[in-house]
Amino acid sequence: MFYRIYFYLKFVFLQDFLLFNDGFDISVKGIHDVLLRVGDACKNEYYRKLEKIRSAKWRYIDETGVKVNGKKWWLWTFRTIDGESLVVIRKSRGKDVLEEILGKNHKGPDIVDGWRAYDWIAILQRCWAHLLREVDDFLEASENGKKLSEKIHACYKALKEFLDKDPSMDERIRQKAIFEKELKATVAKYKESKELEKPLNYIRNGFGSWYTCLLYPGMEPTNNLGEQVMREHVILRKIIGCLYLR
Repeated sequence: MFYRIYFYLKFVFLQDFLLFNDGFDISVKGIHDVLLRVGDACKNEYYRKLEKIRSAKWRYIDETGVKVNGKKWWLWTFRTIDGESLVVIRKSRGKDVLEEILGKNHKGPDIVDGWRAYDWIAILQRCWAHLLREVDDFLEASENGKKLSEKIHACYKALKEFLDKDPSMDERIRQKAIFEKELKATVAKYKESKELEKPLNYIRNGFGSWYTCLLYPGMEPTNNLGEQVMREHVILRKIIGCLYLR
């Protein structure tokens, strides 16, 4: 009942604005009907985008908090290799949103950050940009923190240089095993450094997913493309605050 009253008053304010600002006389029901027709017209485009997202070779996925009527919801972005993007706002930050958008039988691959809801997806490429920021936060924690950061940056540089050579799939498979062994050895080397427990766990939690891009030519090792879709909405959120309506 509260929301019916809330939206009725919103329509009344809009009715008054149109009348006094533009001389356009329309009833509250007329405004409601117009919005419904606009919504129906947008459905086809929404489902077209949804199919594009689901059928893509891979997706860059990200999420961020957003206020809806003063309460915290989540804005999710999904971007394909072709630049097709879908943005949805949901109450949840859980895997139920991924099931809704990607389908319950979705396996991946997808490029994501370290949020645990993504563990639902079988094939992941963990974002190296997030990892680099994570280890850089511990540069001044100790001498080992500095060395760990330098090593992870070196691993990323080696990955980029290898990808730039446009290697064959056989070379990619062999190098993936080498890179993964090296990363595990790095974690083992610093496991006694208690001050580095957080970044080391971050790396461990992504074992098996840091070099997935080697198996998918053209896939980026970072989620920067996903964050680009997010950027416009983050700026809008900062400007207007809580103006998203259900």
